Amino acid sequence: MTNWLGVDFGTSNSAAAYMADGQVVHVELEPGQDTIPTSVFFDFDEQQILSGTPANQALLDGLDGRYMRALKSVLGTPLMAEKRMLLGRRTDFFDVITEFLKQVKTRAEASAGVSFNHVVAGRPVYFHKRDGERDRRAEDDLKACYLKAGFSNIAFMFEPEAAAVASAKDAPKGTVGLVVDIGGGTSDFTLFRSKAPHIEIISSNGLRVGGTDFDRQISYDHFMPLLGRGHMLKRRLPDGITPAPAHIFAELATWEKVPFLYDPKTIQFAERLLRDAVDPAIFSRLVRVLHMRLGHDLAFLAEETKFSYNQGLEQSVVDLSVIEPDLTTQLSIDSFDASLAKFGAQIAEAILETLENSNVDVTDVERVITVGGSSSMTIVIDAIQNCLPNIQIQQGDVFTSIVDGLAIASGER
Repeated sequence: MTNWLGVDFGTSNSAAAYMADGQVVHVELEPGQDTIPTSVFFDFDEQQILSGTPANQALLDGLDGRYMRALKSVLGTPLMAEKRMLLGRRTDFFDVITEFLKQVKTRAEASAGVSFNHVVAGRPVYFHKRDGERDRRAEDDLKACYLKAGFSNIAFMFEPEAAAVASAKDAPKGTVGLVVDIGGGTSDFTLFRSKAPHIEIISSNGLRVGGTDFDRQISYDHFMPLLGRGHMLKRRLPDGITPAPAHIFAELATWEKVPFLYDPKTIQFAERLLRDAVDPAIFSRLVRVLHMRLGHDLAFLAEETKFSYNQGLEQSVVDLSVIEPDLTTQLSIDSFDASLAKFGAQIAEAILETLENSNVDVTDVERVITVGGSSSMTIVIDAIQNCLPNIQIQQGDVFTSIVDGLAIASGER
């Protein structure tokens, strides 16, 4: 038994595992489940913090409190240090993430019967690809949270490299393969060569695009117009009309920004939009969503709509009666494609960039292994096949390939 724990702290779901008797052992983080939703709920009535599925359920049940998800997306940003009064004390995202990691550590120790003082922690290839300083700060933020959660030694490992270790160990010697890891917040790629029973990492690449971006785009394009996005306001000086500012709708469609929109300043801003609206009935919905704290309800509906799209439904009617009785919107397969097309193009570009950076031709890649919760999306499969038209795509363990590799790496320590 080792006192090293592998932890995959994901944008949407998290997992933990360790090595025992030469085998990977998954931690049961929830009853009967190897994974846990990466979400927390501050229950104002019971004065307690809920994690995972109970947090999601508390939101859906309409309990009085504050819900947070996509915590990983905040790493490296100024939001990490912003304080909010929660359960009687000033709390920032360092505190929130630390509390979640403490829960993972406690449940792992209860499962294994040992104290895990050390962790091999997964991280994307880039938290923030276009900003090297913010990317370094994101890892520093996450390391600080692991330390506060009680780990004394933290080793980071790129998530797609961990997936390659777990998924490609049985590949024939000399095989060149590509791991495509599409998670909730990032897309990561690792090119490897099998040297059975081990692998050689050739190169890794990534970009900040994932399932939560798909959710945001669906909400922004198809839900937010029903709340006022793109609708007109009456000018006061000079006379005339002008489109409503887009930023409030962009933030309302973004998982990690929703909790910050229920403050008096934002609600007053929405009420001014209502006052100046050419069509007040539309903007009254925006005010209602903020007053009733329905932002995450819309985010979950966007996520469900994404899944419907991926099932190949020609039409998807979304019930928005949580905002207003009988309110619906209908999306076609063409409108879905239009909303998500840019993400497929970005993923394809990153795949080709990964190969080019290693001077590997597309004809040299013999297999692609897909992992991550969003890896089965049609736009992802299409992107892979457009880059590597004759390739065999192997579906890895969507939610546990990464943590398996992290556990294997922890056992080697």
